[in-house]
Amino acid sequence: MAAFAVLALAATVALVVLWPLFRPDAQEFERVSNVLSNAQDLSTRHGMALAALRDLEDDRQTGKIGDADYVALKSKLETRAVSLMKSLDELAAERR
Repeated sequence: MAAFAVLALAATVALVVLWPLFRPDAQEFERVSNVLSNAQDLSTRHGMALAALRDLEDDRQTGKIGDADYVALKSKLETRAVSLMKSLDELAAERR
């Protein structure tokens, strides 16, 4: 009898844990979750690019980096930040 109770309890727990995988809207929920995850990733990378630009400006002002290197690095970082911003905008447009 005790074995049956343990088996019934295990089946109930498994059903509760696995139920979200078999919901009718599970695929849609996963798609939305992936979009939000991608948006957070892009937003974080964009923030990091902006922080790198601020750090680069600080390095230039303190004389840690020369003008030629500053121009090259700034161009590369600006291109990356703009690219990430465009990706965020495209992702936002897809969500509408």
